[in-house]
Amino acid sequence: MARLLAAFIAAGLVYLVLPGTVIGAWNLIRISSHRSAGSVSSAWIQAHGHAQLFGWVGTFIIGISLYTFPKFRGSALRSIPIGWFMLAAWVLAIGLRWYAGVAGWNGAVLLPATAWTELGVAALLLWQCSPAGPSHRRNEPLEMWIFAGFGGLLGAMLWQVYAAALAGGSDMLPAGPDHVLISLALWAFCLPVVFGYSARFLRVFLNLGATDRRGVLLSLGFTSLAAVSCALDWQAVANAGNLCAVICGVQALRIFEPSQRPPKTAGVDPAYPLFARVSFAWLVVSAVLGLAFPLPGVVGASRHAFTVGCLATLIFAIGPRILPTFLNSRELWSIRLMRASMVSLTAGCFLRVLAEPLAYNDWLPLAWQLLPVSAIVETAAVLLFALNMAMTLASKVPSWFQPDQVTERTTVYWLVESYPATRRVLIDAGVTTLSRVRRVPQTLTLGEAALADGASPDALVQRLREFFATRLAATAKRQMNRR
Repeated sequence: MARLLAAFIAAGLVYLVLPGTVIGAWNLIRISSHRSAGSVSSAWIQAHGHAQLFGWVGTFIIGISLYTFPKFRGSALRSIPIGWFMLAAWVLAIGLRWYAGVAGWNGAVLLPATAWTELGVAALLLWQCSPAGPSHRRNEPLEMWIFAGFGGLLGAMLWQVYAAALAGGSDMLPAGPDHVLISLALWAFCLPVVFGYSARFLRVFLNLGATDRRGVLLSLGFTSLAAVSCALDWQAVANAGNLCAVICGVQALRIFEPSQRPPKTAGVDPAYPLFARVSFAWLVVSAVLGLAFPLPGVVGASRHAFTVGCLATLIFAIGPRILPTFLNSRELWSIRLMRASMVSLTAGCFLRVLAEPLAYNDWLPLAWQLLPVSAIVETAAVLLFALNMAMTLASKVPSWFQPDQVTERTTVYWLVESYPATRRVLIDAGVTTLSRVRRVPQTLTLGEAALADGASPDALVQRLREFFATRLAATAKRQMNRR
């Protein structure tokens, strides 16, 4: 499961940096230099938006959901091999969809094919996260929100299949159906999922009060109303429903209430609780800006406040706190890079959301010059975050226990499953049977394995202690030094 999650995170980082942020920054620079939104191909803009929203945000959400959500329900993922298939199908579909828009290549085939593929992955996500047996944690706030979000993803993908059928062989979706697709993806998929996982992680990490169940139900009701209204092209009703859903959800989570105890900041930047709250402030800004539809530049500013201000800021704040733990209890590579990425992202998003309506409505000519600045600042933030997470993924799996805790009674199975590199250490130390077998008896101890292969138990324990001494996590080292 950790390897599967790591693969999803790595794929999401690729889409975040290249098709998402870099192409988006290039588009914005071209638009600002010509002072016209029409200076960039609509197909390019659609391809960028699809890669940004589904390529990195969607990939992150699917990967984290496969890893965590069945555990939240007290069950297990139905199939890890199908999880790998979902990753391959999703990443390939997003990539082909992006290439069809950027290169203008074979859109008549690729748009419907990728739409059906993404729909299949959305259906598999629901199946994977729905245990065969009853859940003993059914109807918790996080479960209601997250399942509603999965349903929203399925609905958005169904709409995309419909929109691709309307494309008529073009390399881009029609403008109206594409607007509905993005709105459904943001407000019917991302919003409930963000609220659901926040009910789990932020409540614990920021030590917030219990989630208000009534607020959850109200938020879901307004989200459903907004989704149906959006599909029926009742945009004013949809935007009002989105704002009400945001207000009810934020109130239910108690995001802006003081923490009941000091937040948990071990191993990460201590300012991350502030940026997590800032992300929800951006969510409110996004919903308020949506009320000004269809004023030029406001739709883009609203979407940017959601995707970058809310989603990206929340991922930049919470991701370094939870993802290294999920990935075999790794430690974050750099706390300073975490702070720099959050500050840069917030500054860039502020410039973009402020400048876009001012520029597109010709209210302030200087705003056109601020747009490329915001693009460069946000690109720097993304690169810092991606570097930090990539280095964290590439780092060795650390040991969180003291080396002297390794004894002859330690089981070989636990060692080689938890720390695969110990297999080579054991073989080199004389347990040669490990080089010929794949499965290890779960009760076999180090002492028994050493005697069976004629190795020295004391030498074996010593080699392993030396191995774990080099892998000791920084926090564990500080604890050992204090002793």
